[in-house]
Parts: sequence; C-alpha cells; structure tokens
Amino acid sequence: MPAVKRWRSHVLHLAAGVVFSVVAVELLPEIQRRALVWDVVWGFALGIVTMLAVDKLLDRIRGNDDDAERAEPIDEAARSAGAGMARVTGSQEVTGSTAVTAPLPLSLLVAVAIDFLLDGLLLGVGFAAGARIGILLALAEAAEQLSVGLALAGELQSSRMARGRIVLIVSALGSLTFVSAVAGATVLGGMRDGAMEVVLSFGAAALLYLVTNELLREAHEERESVTGTAMFFLGFLAFLVIGMTLD
Repeated sequence: MPAVKRWRSHVLHLAAGVVFSVVAVELLPEIQRRALVWDVVWGFALGIVTMLAVDKLLDRIRGNDDDAERAEPIDEAARSAGAGMARVTGSQEVTGSTAVTAPLPLSLLVAVAIDFLLDGLLLGVGFAAGARIGILLALAEAAEQLSVGLALAGELQSSRMARGRIVLIVSALGSLTFVSAVAGATVLGGMRDGAMEVVLSFGAAALLYLVTNELLREAHEERESVTGTAMFFLGFLAFLVIGMTLD
C-alpha cells in the first residue's frame, strides 16, 4: 500500500472515531435529556433521508467524472491519429503535446463543495446545541476535511494545475464550511425546544451516516490494517477523555 494512501486511511479511521465519540458522548445524552420522543424520531428520519439523497446526488456527480475519464482515451487516440496524419502529410499539428492540459474536474469540485457545505451545517447544529459540542465537532471535522483536501489537491495536481491555483481552490472550498457553519448556528441557535430536538436528532443521524457510509467506507478502500483500526478507537477514546475533562 502506498504510504500516502495508508496515511489517508489512518486519518479517516481517526476522524470516524472522533465523530462517533462526539455523537455518543455529547449529542445522544443531550437528546435523551430532552426526552421528546416523536421529535427525535422525525429528526432522525429526516437526517437519514437527507443523507441518502445527498449521497445519491454525489454518486451521480462522480459518475459524470467517470464518464469523462472513460472518454479521455478516445480523445488521446484521436490526437495521436492527428499527429500521425500530420507526419504523413507534412502539415503542422495544431494541438501539440505541450499544449494539452487535462480539464478541470468540475464534477469533483462540486461534490467536494456539497460535502463541505453539509459539514458546515452539521457544525452549526453542534454549536446550536452548545459551545462545547460545537468545538469538539469542529476538531472532529478538521481531520476529515484535511484528508479530503489532500486528496483533492492530488487530483488537481494530476490535471497539471499550478500550485497557487490549487491552494486557492482548496482554500475557497474550505471556507464554505465556515460560512455554512456560521449560517447554521445563527439560524438554529434561537429555535424553540421542540424544533431543537428535531435539529439535534437530524445532526446525530447525519453524523452517524457520515461515519458508517463515508469515512469508514473510504478508509476501507485500502487494505485494512491493525493500525487503522487502532486509530478509530484512539480517536473515540481521546474525545471521550476530552469530554470528561471539560465537565
């Protein structure tokens, strides 16, 4: 396993453990304390349905990227054929190899933007529930977004993009999380108790979905290792201890 992919798998395991810990130690006890059963049920169901819909949308967007990648060998063959014809006829090839650059992966950028906006919304839910939950959730999402940002930077670098532009794009996408979090915390912060139950349950369901169907699934794309599994439990334990210390 390449070192970079192994490192990313470990970071994803760590992030999954941290997010799971925040849900189990901070969000669920707060939801149980409020004890409004039907609000919890509706919020949890809404969270699952929303995440399934978002996941379906992202799969469709990524599918467009896959179609574009499958079309690239055909374009390359056409360019090669054109170059061969130019050599035969003695004409000058218009699109030389030095002028060819890979297209900007817009579908990937849109998918990452949606992912970061959703992360920010969930972060806003955390801060609406309390400053401590919000801070712990921010630390948890930082590990996840670090992994996503590095993977995105690698994809952009493979498209022969300048480093300065890569930094600008990744930074701009990262700022979406901040904007979404501020908007979410502002809108959700003043909600009445019944509505807050729905919001907290929505956030808990969405975060559990993030752990099981995003972070761990991506982490397991590489061969499972003892270190990766240990990182999950390390992340869980670390934030359990932090939560107990802050009490």
